[in-house]
Amino acid sequence: MAWAAAAIGIWTCVAPWVVAGDVAHTRSITSNLITGAIATLLALAAASAARARARARARARARARARDTNRHSPGSRRPMPGAH
Repeated sequence: MAWAAAAIGIWTCVAPWVVAGDVAHTRSITSNLITGAIATLLALAAASAARARARARARARARARARDTNRHSPGSRRPMPGAH
């Protein structure tokens, strides 16, 4: 979802030229460029954070699976007390 926000930020930067053609309003161009740049940077930061969080969750799941596998392997079982 954050990538869509980044695309909207980029669109905000280029929209004055794409939609209106030759735009001579410096204020609207400046406003769109600043708003688009800020929106794009924030969206990229959000996408990066989401990706890092997904990686951390995947690593945690892999560690949990490895622990469960080691815990239930036949070679690691202890005999019942009293059974020799």
